[in-house]
Amino acid sequence: MPELEAFRQVDEKYVSVEAELMEWSPKFDLVALSNIQGEVVLHRLTWQKVWSLPAQNEETKVKAMAWRPDGKVLAVGYSSGQVVLCYIENAEVLHTIEVGSQVTSLSWVCHAAPKCGASTLSDPYLQDNTATYLPKLHPLNKSYGSLSKGKSEDNVEDKKKLQSQKQLNVLVIGSCSQEVQLYIYGVFPVAKVTVGEEISSESVEIVNAVLSEDLTSLLVVLKQSSSGDQEFTLHTFDTRLLTSHDNELKLLAQKYGQIATFIQYLDATVQQMQEAWEDILLEMDSKLYTFAKQKQASGAGTVSNDFLELLLFGVPSPELRTFLLCELTDKGVKKLGHSIGTSYSNIQKLVVKHLQTVSQAILYQLGEMKGMAQCYEKFGVLGVDPDRLHKALMTTGSFVLKTSELQQVIDGSIKNFKAFFKWLYVVILRLSDEKPPAELSEMTQHDVNFVADFLRDNFAQFTEREEEESIEDLRATSPTDKKPGFKLEKVGQYLKKERLSCPPDISNNPWVQFTRASPSLKDSKVLYPVESNKSLLQLQESLEQDTYAMLHKPALTIGKSVQCVSSLYLFSTCPREDHSRHVTPKFSQFTSGSLHLMFTLFLSECQPSDRLHVLFQPTDAHSVDGGVKIVSVRFSSLPRPELLNCSSESNPEQSDALRVLDVAYYDEGHMTCLLVEDNADQTPALVKLALGPLVTRPCTQVTATVDVNNCTDIPVVDVCDMEDVQYRWLPNMKAHSFAVSGTRHTATVLFSSRRRVRIFLMDADQDDDDDEDDVDGDITADQSTINQSACSSKNSTQSEMQMLVDGSDLGVEGEDKENSSRRASNGEQAT
Repeated sequence: MPELEAFRQVDEKYVSVEAELMEWSPKFDLVALSNIQGEVVLHRLTWQKVWSLPAQNEETKVKAMAWRPDGKVLAVGYSSGQVVLCYIENAEVLHTIEVGSQVTSLSWVCHAAPKCGASTLSDPYLQDNTATYLPKLHPLNKSYGSLSKGKSEDNVEDKKKLQSQKQLNVLVIGSCSQEVQLYIYGVFPVAKVTVGEEISSESVEIVNAVLSEDLTSLLVVLKQSSSGDQEFTLHTFDTRLLTSHDNELKLLAQKYGQIATFIQYLDATVQQMQEAWEDILLEMDSKLYTFAKQKQASGAGTVSNDFLELLLFGVPSPELRTFLLCELTDKGVKKLGHSIGTSYSNIQKLVVKHLQTVSQAILYQLGEMKGMAQCYEKFGVLGVDPDRLHKALMTTGSFVLKTSELQQVIDGSIKNFKAFFKWLYVVILRLSDEKPPAELSEMTQHDVNFVADFLRDNFAQFTEREEEESIEDLRATSPTDKKPGFKLEKVGQYLKKERLSCPPDISNNPWVQFTRASPSLKDSKVLYPVESNKSLLQLQESLEQDTYAMLHKPALTIGKSVQCVSSLYLFSTCPREDHSRHVTPKFSQFTSGSLHLMFTLFLSECQPSDRLHVLFQPTDAHSVDGGVKIVSVRFSSLPRPELLNCSSESNPEQSDALRVLDVAYYDEGHMTCLLVEDNADQTPALVKLALGPLVTRPCTQVTATVDVNNCTDIPVVDVCDMEDVQYRWLPNMKAHSFAVSGTRHTATVLFSSRRRVRIFLMDADQDDDDDEDDVDGDITADQSTINQSACSSKNSTQSEMQMLVDGSDLGVEGEDKENSSRRASNGEQAT
């Protein structure tokens, strides 16, 4: 017989915008809500707002959410086809996944490693000693203007927050296509599984997808729409390759996370180099272009000729004299020279301190992966391709060589620029009839050579046609299209996605001479190729393309190995237009480790439904044949407390029949349902019932077709006849949906208006002296027993949170520990 349970109401709160989805954290007292505006808001149990994630745009909506099993990262799926991973501390977006079509479902499962059999002592991949060999990456400053000041980011190497991950966990993404995508730690693409390749319906959508906790089976619910009808099918896939190579996949995922972090760091470094160069040199380039345009209009020689004549004879042309005295001026040249010197210094620091370090780190990680690829039975079967790895290694090696080349170009350009501006400053002072300082007026032959080299390198190719093109480039309004002064500056050519306009002369390099003279080294697979004509950005693009092509190969290989072992037709239905209720049937899938079963709970009609169907099967995909069973659950009535307001036509002691509005997983042994009474009052009730008694009752074995709407052989279990059923009536509200967490023993029920929620503690003990409006019913218990239970709950919660946050600096986690303790104390003192 069902028993009233002390689901204690904690609070009732309003939300500012209509809520759509709710998801409780599995480890902390935090609940994430998405609203109709596309925002995600994180609240504590006390409803204190932690942070909000802004909407991507007005049209994009949140379609699914899922927590990483450790509760530190929230995955949010959008209608735009993006999945973003947000860090709970500050809503920082750690990673973005492009799915390709609207996201429809997210689930995140933690691998339950076997307690016997394979021993972790024999795992050769437990220790990552990368930090022993690689220099630590320095945080990039927010402002490039001064690399020694400004805000910086700590813990650069763990931007994806993977270092704390000891157990394998997989994010499963479903979308409005026939493809299910699996990501280890939510970052590494491990498999892309195509569902129902033979299906030719008008539209196909993944309704739900979940992995078993032992990673041997993948369950997918597929919806096919055709001619106004919706057909739902259940597909089971064999994914034993994931569990048989779990250690290798963990290592690959960690490598992917590190390389992806390094590439992200490399992109940010190059971007700061571009900003430091473009913004500061634009003023000088604009003035030179103006002068060049005037020279072109007058037809009196070129810019390079004027400056060379000034250097050789000390006499400027009339146009150059006017330009130097009126446009640049001595103060302008001094200021510009200082700015350019600072710019070059910043770029040099970025190259030496950041760019070379991170490119060598990528090279090291790829080298380790190349060694891993030599072991085919461990990594080759997973799709780690030695040929693609070698190509990525060669491209990265070329990039490392290009950074060294760029450093040498910067060193030479700094000398030339300093000599040029020193000479130009002295010339302007003399033209202004001012005496230059003694330390500046003397020029050595080296200084003259530096100035001549600058004029040769930067002005010799400055033809009339290039002058016209450069002027047009400056008029470009798009930040991606503008090309400020690249034709005048040797460093700038490396920061464009095009071939170098004036590559450095490397013919006198002894190593280049040696390799060119040795035919055996010409096509060597060991030596990194020297791409003398390619820019830094071209090689960066090749590096990223080759590296990601190699890293995404396992997803295709493993995806092809995943085979469908079972396809079941569940039911068909016609969608209805009703904005006040759910317009598509509800599904919930999960694994019960204690029962070694995978469950698919579903309603075969639009909510509320009179029956809940419980389909269960072994976690081993190869045991599915003959092992899939189904039973239906109905709720004929529940005892009604005396204090519950009801209509005069209703039975004051027993409720009318109830219909299922929503269903969700609670823990390994229980599920929860949100019911509504089938009468005018539509009073909701929150019910928790055990799964064990259901699977031991008579069930129907499923073959290829279930068709629950027309099948009469499916046994129906009435909850009134079951044991271990706990519930609570929810008076004075009309419910829409709910979210629950079995690990945190919390639940949130959303009102039909979607602007208000009620928060409950599912394991709270109830005293005999309840308030008058509390409708939990009478629970007879000794006061000492209640206090003892509450104290036990408090100690358990404190121990759990302490174990979780040890060694962590997350402020959110620490505060949640305090909230959990306060929550337990409130339960202990409830009267």
